[in-house]
Amino acid sequence: MAGVGWYPDPDGLPGRFRYWDGDTWSALTTTDPKTTPPPRSDDEATSRRGERGWIVALVVLALVTILVVGVLVWASGSVSGPGGGKATEDTNSSAPTVSAWDEASTPPPTDTGGEWVDCRTSIRTDMTTQEAGRLTSAGLSVAIPPGYETGYDDFQSAFDFHEARRDVAYGYYSEIAVGRLSFAEGFTQLSTTATQMMQCWASGDHWPMVGHVELIEGEQISVSGRVGWHVRWEIFYNNDPIPGEILDVIVVDMGPGADYFGLYLSCRPTGDPDFEASISSAISSLQII
Repeated sequence: MAGVGWYPDPDGLPGRFRYWDGDTWSALTTTDPKTTPPPRSDDEATSRRGERGWIVALVVLALVTILVVGVLVWASGSVSGPGGGKATEDTNSSAPTVSAWDEASTPPPTDTGGEWVDCRTSIRTDMTTQEAGRLTSAGLSVAIPPGYETGYDDFQSAFDFHEARRDVAYGYYSEIAVGRLSFAEGFTQLSTTATQMMQCWASGDHWPMVGHVELIEGEQISVSGRVGWHVRWEIFYNNDPIPGEILDVIVVDMGPGADYFGLYLSCRPTGDPDFEASISSAISSLQII
Protein backbone atom coordinates (compact mmCIF):
# COMPACT_ATOMS: atom_id res chain seq x y z
CA MET A 1 0.00 0.00 0.00
CA ALA A 2 1.40 3.37 -0.97
CA GLY A 3 2.31 5.81 1.80
CA VAL A 4 0.81 9.22 2.23
CA GLY A 5 1.95 11.91 -0.18
CA TRP A 6 1.46 13.56 -3.53
CA TYR A 7 1.04 11.21 -6.52
CA PRO A 8 0.23 11.71 -10.18
CA ASP A 9 -3.46 12.36 -10.48
CA PRO A 10 -5.23 9.02 -10.95
CA ASP A 11 -7.65 10.78 -13.32
CA GLY A 12 -4.72 10.75 -15.76
CA LEU A 13 -4.27 14.46 -16.37
CA PRO A 14 -0.56 15.09 -17.00
CA GLY A 15 1.30 17.53 -14.75
CA ARG A 16 -1.33 17.37 -11.97
CA PHE A 17 -0.88 15.68 -8.61
CA ARG A 18 -3.43 14.55 -6.04
CA TYR A 19 -2.71 13.82 -2.37
CA TRP A 20 -3.17 10.30 -0.93
CA ASP A 21 -3.81 10.29 2.86
CA GLY A 22 -3.47 6.55 3.22
CA ASP A 23 -7.20 5.90 2.82
CA THR A 24 -8.62 8.23 0.19
CA TRP A 25 -7.57 10.70 -2.46
CA SER A 26 -7.97 14.35 -1.53
CA ALA A 27 -10.28 16.72 -3.36
CA LEU A 28 -7.37 19.12 -3.79
CA THR A 29 -4.80 18.90 -6.56
CA THR A 30 -1.48 20.68 -7.31
CA THR A 31 1.03 21.10 -10.09
CA ASP A 32 3.95 21.55 -7.63
CA PRO A 33 3.93 18.74 -5.06
CA LYS A 34 7.38 19.72 -3.70
CA THR A 35 6.19 23.03 -2.27
CA THR A 36 2.45 22.32 -1.70
CA PRO A 37 1.68 21.27 1.92
CA PRO A 38 -0.50 18.25 2.59
CA PRO A 39 -4.17 19.22 2.29
CA ARG A 40 -5.42 16.93 5.03
CA SER A 41 -5.71 19.54 7.81
CA ASP A 42 -7.55 22.01 5.52
CA ASP A 43 -9.96 19.29 4.43
CA GLU A 44 -10.71 18.42 8.05
CA ALA A 45 -11.28 22.08 8.94
CA THR A 46 -13.57 22.46 5.95
CA SER A 47 -15.38 19.29 7.00
CA ARG A 48 -15.73 20.57 10.56
CA ARG A 49 -17.04 23.93 9.34
CA GLY A 50 -19.55 22.09 7.14
CA GLU A 51 -20.71 20.01 10.07
CA ARG A 52 -21.11 23.09 12.27
CA GLY A 53 -23.09 24.77 9.49
CA TRP A 54 -25.50 21.85 9.30
CA ILE A 55 -25.94 21.84 13.08
CA VAL A 56 -26.75 25.58 13.13
CA ALA A 57 -29.20 25.15 10.26
CA LEU A 58 -30.99 22.30 12.03
CA VAL A 59 -31.27 24.30 15.28
CA VAL A 60 -32.74 27.32 13.42
CA LEU A 61 -35.20 25.05 11.59
CA ALA A 62 -36.32 23.51 14.88
CA LEU A 63 -36.89 26.91 16.49
CA VAL A 64 -38.91 28.14 13.51
CA THR A 65 -41.04 24.96 13.59
CA ILE A 66 -41.77 25.41 17.31
CA LEU A 67 -42.77 29.04 16.74
CA VAL A 68 -45.13 28.21 13.84
CA VAL A 69 -46.78 25.35 15.76
CA GLY A 70 -47.25 27.63 18.77
CA VAL A 71 -48.95 30.30 16.70
CA LEU A 72 -51.27 27.77 15.06
CA VAL A 73 -52.25 26.25 18.42
CA TRP A 74 -52.96 29.68 19.90
CA ALA A 75 -55.06 30.72 16.90
CA SER A 76 -57.09 27.51 17.03
CA GLY A 77 -58.19 28.34 20.57
CA SER A 78 -56.53 25.35 22.26
CA VAL A 79 -54.60 27.79 24.40
CA SER A 80 -56.03 31.01 25.83
CA GLY A 81 -54.85 34.05 23.90
CA PRO A 82 -55.50 37.74 24.61
CA GLY A 83 -59.24 37.17 24.39
CA GLY A 84 -59.13 33.85 26.23
CA GLY A 85 -61.03 30.70 25.31
CA LYS A 86 -61.72 29.36 21.85
CA ALA A 87 -62.17 31.44 18.75
CA THR A 88 -65.82 31.84 17.78
CA GLU A 89 -67.30 31.38 14.34
CA ASP A 90 -68.34 34.52 12.45
CA THR A 91 -72.07 34.00 12.02
CA ASN A 92 -72.92 37.44 10.63
CA SER A 93 -75.03 37.27 7.51
CA SER A 94 -74.69 39.25 4.31
CA ALA A 95 -76.80 42.10 2.86
CA PRO A 96 -79.40 43.33 3.38
CA THR A 97 -78.71 42.71 7.03
CA VAL A 98 -74.92 43.16 6.72
CA SER A 99 -72.69 42.74 9.73
CA ALA A 100 -75.23 44.38 11.99
CA TRP A 101 -77.58 41.41 12.06
CA ASP A 102 -76.60 38.12 13.65
CA GLU A 103 -79.48 35.68 13.11
CA ALA A 104 -77.49 32.76 14.54
CA SER A 105 -76.76 34.50 17.83
CA THR A 106 -78.73 32.99 20.73
CA PRO A 107 -77.56 34.42 24.07
CA PRO A 108 -79.01 32.73 27.18
CA PRO A 109 -82.74 33.48 27.63
CA THR A 110 -84.10 35.11 30.74
CA ASP A 111 -85.55 33.01 33.53
CA THR A 112 -89.02 33.56 32.07
CA GLY A 113 -88.01 32.31 28.64
CA GLY A 114 -87.49 33.98 25.32
CA GLU A 115 -84.59 34.13 22.93
CA TRP A 116 -82.78 37.36 22.13
CA VAL A 117 -82.08 38.60 18.61
CA ASP A 118 -79.27 41.10 18.12
CA CYS A 119 -80.40 44.32 16.42
CA ARG A 120 -78.61 46.95 14.43
CA THR A 121 -78.17 50.25 16.31
CA SER A 122 -78.72 53.32 14.16
CA ILE A 123 -76.27 56.20 14.48
CA ARG A 124 -78.39 58.74 12.58
CA THR A 125 -79.88 61.59 14.58
CA ASP A 126 -82.34 63.29 12.18
CA MET A 127 -85.56 64.41 13.91
CA THR A 128 -88.89 65.54 12.45
CA THR A 129 -90.85 68.30 14.18
CA GLN A 130 -94.11 66.90 15.56
CA GLU A 131 -97.60 68.31 15.23
CA ALA A 132 -100.46 67.82 17.66
CA GLY A 133 -102.54 64.72 17.11
CA ARG A 134 -100.09 62.84 14.91
CA LEU A 135 -96.74 61.06 14.98
CA THR A 136 -94.62 61.87 11.95
CA SER A 137 -91.22 60.69 10.74
CA ALA A 138 -90.10 62.46 7.53
CA GLY A 139 -93.44 62.08 5.80
CA LEU A 140 -94.71 58.82 7.31
CA SER A 141 -97.50 59.88 9.65
CA VAL A 142 -100.09 58.20 11.88
CA ALA A 143 -102.98 59.62 13.90
CA ILE A 144 -102.71 59.25 17.68
CA PRO A 145 -105.79 57.32 18.96
CA PRO A 146 -107.79 58.66 21.95
CA GLY A 147 -106.24 57.77 25.29
CA TYR A 148 -102.68 57.59 23.94
CA GLU A 149 -100.11 60.13 25.12
CA THR A 150 -96.89 61.07 23.37
CA GLY A 151 -93.68 60.34 25.18
CA TYR A 152 -90.10 59.54 24.51
CA ASP A 153 -88.90 56.07 23.64
CA ASP A 154 -86.43 54.65 21.17
CA PHE A 155 -86.04 51.64 18.95
CA GLN A 156 -82.36 50.94 18.45
CA SER A 157 -82.50 50.06 14.75
CA ALA A 158 -84.51 53.18 13.81
CA PHE A 159 -83.84 56.90 13.83
CA ASP A 160 -86.27 59.85 13.92
CA PHE A 161 -88.41 57.64 16.19
CA HIS A 162 -91.61 58.99 17.78
CA GLU A 163 -94.11 57.10 19.93
CA ALA A 164 -97.32 57.36 21.93
CA ARG A 165 -98.53 54.94 24.58
CA ARG A 166 -101.51 53.98 26.70
CA ASP A 167 -101.30 52.08 29.96
CA VAL A 168 -102.76 48.59 30.05
CA ALA A 169 -102.15 47.24 33.57
CA TYR A 170 -99.38 45.86 35.75
CA GLY A 171 -96.75 48.04 34.07
CA TYR A 172 -97.68 47.00 30.53
CA TYR A 173 -98.70 49.52 27.89
CA SER A 174 -99.97 49.66 24.33
CA GLU A 175 -97.74 51.58 21.91
CA ILE A 176 -97.83 53.08 18.43
CA ALA A 177 -94.72 54.57 16.82
CA VAL A 178 -93.12 55.67 13.57
CA GLY A 179 -89.46 55.99 12.54
CA ARG A 180 -86.99 55.50 9.73
CA LEU A 181 -84.57 52.71 8.75
CA SER A 182 -81.46 53.79 6.84
CA PHE A 183 -80.38 52.01 3.66
CA ALA A 184 -76.77 52.81 4.58
CA GLU A 185 -77.21 50.87 7.82
CA GLY A 186 -78.18 47.68 6.04
CA PHE A 187 -81.92 47.87 5.40
CA THR A 188 -82.37 47.48 1.66
CA GLN A 189 -85.12 44.88 1.10
CA LEU A 190 -88.68 45.66 2.16
CA SER A 191 -90.10 42.30 3.26
CA THR A 192 -86.84 41.09 4.81
CA THR A 193 -86.52 44.30 6.80
CA ALA A 194 -90.10 43.99 8.13
CA THR A 195 -89.44 40.45 9.36
CA GLN A 196 -86.15 41.46 10.95
CA MET A 197 -87.76 44.39 12.75
CA MET A 198 -90.45 42.08 14.14
CA GLN A 199 -87.83 39.60 15.35
CA CYS A 200 -85.80 42.37 16.92
CA TRP A 201 -88.74 44.11 18.58
CA ALA A 202 -90.42 40.94 19.85
CA SER A 203 -87.28 39.47 21.39
CA GLY A 204 -85.73 42.74 22.53
CA ASP A 205 -88.52 44.91 23.95
CA HIS A 206 -90.83 42.00 24.84
CA TRP A 207 -88.17 39.73 26.34
CA PRO A 208 -90.37 37.54 28.64
CA MET A 209 -92.10 36.00 25.63
CA VAL A 210 -92.08 32.20 25.49
CA GLY A 211 -93.42 31.74 21.97
CA HIS A 212 -95.37 33.35 19.17
CA VAL A 213 -97.81 32.74 16.33
CA GLU A 214 -97.36 34.54 13.01
CA LEU A 215 -100.85 35.90 12.36
CA ILE A 216 -99.59 37.66 9.22
CA GLU A 217 -96.31 36.19 7.99
CA GLY A 218 -96.06 39.04 5.54
CA GLU A 219 -98.44 40.80 3.17
CA GLN A 220 -98.05 43.67 0.76
CA ILE A 221 -100.13 46.76 1.52
CA SER A 222 -100.43 50.27 0.09
CA VAL A 223 -99.72 53.42 2.10
CA SER A 224 -100.67 56.56 0.16
CA GLY A 225 -99.86 54.73 -3.07
CA ARG A 226 -96.47 53.51 -1.87
CA VAL A 227 -95.70 49.82 -1.32
CA GLY A 228 -95.55 48.61 2.27
CA TRP A 229 -94.96 45.23 3.92
CA HIS A 230 -97.01 44.19 6.97
CA VAL A 231 -96.04 41.52 9.53
CA ARG A 232 -98.18 40.64 12.58
CA TRP A 233 -97.29 38.33 15.48
CA GLU A 234 -99.10 37.22 18.61
CA ILE A 235 -96.57 36.63 21.38
CA PHE A 236 -97.19 34.71 24.61
CA TYR A 237 -96.01 35.19 28.18
CA ASN A 238 -95.49 32.71 30.99
CA ASN A 239 -96.77 33.48 34.50
CA ASP A 240 -97.37 37.14 33.61
CA PRO A 241 -100.47 39.27 34.43
CA ILE A 242 -101.45 39.36 30.75
CA PRO A 243 -101.36 36.29 28.51
CA GLY A 244 -99.67 38.00 25.61
CA GLU A 245 -99.65 40.82 23.05
CA ILE A 246 -100.28 41.35 19.36
CA LEU A 247 -97.50 43.19 17.50
CA ASP A 248 -97.66 44.91 14.10
CA VAL A 249 -94.68 46.01 11.99
CA ILE A 250 -95.12 47.86 8.71
CA VAL A 251 -92.17 48.92 6.56
CA VAL A 252 -92.89 51.41 3.76
CA ASP A 253 -91.04 52.32 0.57
CA MET A 254 -90.85 56.12 0.82
CA GLY A 255 -90.20 56.63 -2.87
CA PRO A 256 -87.46 58.08 -5.11
CA GLY A 257 -84.91 60.26 -3.35
CA ALA A 258 -85.41 58.68 0.06
CA ASP A 259 -82.41 56.86 1.51
CA TYR A 260 -84.52 55.08 4.12
CA PHE A 261 -87.65 53.00 4.68
CA GLY A 262 -90.52 54.29 6.80
CA LEU A 263 -91.29 52.18 9.89
CA TYR A 264 -94.54 51.76 11.83
CA LEU A 265 -94.81 49.71 15.07
CA SER A 266 -97.74 48.97 17.37
CA CYS A 267 -98.56 46.58 20.20
CA ARG A 268 -101.66 45.90 22.30
CA PRO A 269 -102.80 43.23 24.78
CA THR A 270 -104.31 40.02 23.42
CA GLY A 271 -108.09 39.71 23.50
CA ASP A 272 -108.98 43.32 24.37
CA PRO A 273 -111.55 44.78 21.91
CA ASP A 274 -110.96 48.39 23.07
CA PHE A 275 -107.22 48.30 22.39
CA GLU A 276 -107.82 46.32 19.21
CA ALA A 277 -110.07 49.09 17.89
CA SER A 278 -107.47 51.76 18.75
CA ILE A 279 -104.71 49.98 16.84
CA SER A 280 -106.97 49.25 13.86
CA SER A 281 -107.81 52.96 13.60
CA ALA A 282 -104.12 53.90 13.84
CA ILE A 283 -103.14 51.54 11.03
CA SER A 284 -105.99 52.85 8.88
CA SER A 285 -104.73 56.42 9.40
CA LEU A 286 -101.17 55.64 8.32
CA GLN A 287 -100.17 57.86 5.38
CA ILE A 288 -97.35 59.66 3.63
CA ILE A 289 -97.77 63.41 3.84
